[in-house]
Amino acid sequence: MQRMYENLLNISEAAKLLGISASTLRRLEKNGTVEGYGLKVMYTPGGQRRYMLDEVQHLYSNQGFSGQTGFGNKSALLIRDLTIAFTDPQSQLSIEIEDQVSVTQQLIEEALSHSIPVIFSMTIYESSHQVSRLWSQKFPSLQILDHQSTWVHIHPKLADYPYDLINPTVYITDLYNSSVEDFLKGRQIDTLILAGATTSGSIRATAVEALQRGYKVIIPKEAVGDRNQTIQNITLLDLNARYADVVNADKVLKNMKPSLEST
Repeated sequence: MQRMYENLLNISEAAKLLGISASTLRRLEKNGTVEGYGLKVMYTPGGQRRYMLDEVQHLYSNQGFSGQTGFGNKSALLIRDLTIAFTDPQSQLSIEIEDQVSVTQQLIEEALSHSIPVIFSMTIYESSHQVSRLWSQKFPSLQILDHQSTWVHIHPKLADYPYDLINPTVYITDLYNSSVEDFLKGRQIDTLILAGATTSGSIRATAVEALQRGYKVIIPKEAVGDRNQTIQNITLLDLNARYADVVNADKVLKNMKPSLEST
């Protein structure tokens, strides 16, 4: 039964994404649809309202959201936290694993074939670091990410690739207080392709910060993951509406071409 509702939004989620209040959404409801929006209203066995994710996505497009920035001249692939901690089902931090690892492999191999830089960034926990201590107060499970533990090892299927940069970090985003941005600037990168985990955490935070720093952001939706499909769907919808191009991995693979030289 739970699976049935994974592509549905509750009234608070739908209202937030549409930029209106939940009470307005209720008020506009008539005969099973939301007047002026064309949204169908469904009810759970407990009588709670649900709205189809695809219909909300369609509204974004019609209302001028979800524009596309496309690829720039020079891309880099940035992978976050496809480590044992985020991919082992026994881990407290594990995401719902589907095709993220295999799709990321394809992205890495395509990037390498075109001499596109590949960066692997992983979250580590340092008890002596203020950010680690603060973050773990909100999210205690992070404490398993000691830099000497096996939890922070790269997933075995991804471990042997020749990464251009490996970035252990205590920070939520990959661009804050790290060598990543110097690396990108030194190679005149203008487009970041993001893969990894979690979509609602570091992927989202990095996408927002990357946009603010002037990078085009591309997210192959099959290459990112979160702890449940509802969070994944809502976050991808919002990212695509505001900060990044969220597209099928096939489209990304077709557009991963050799970087154009600056003129």
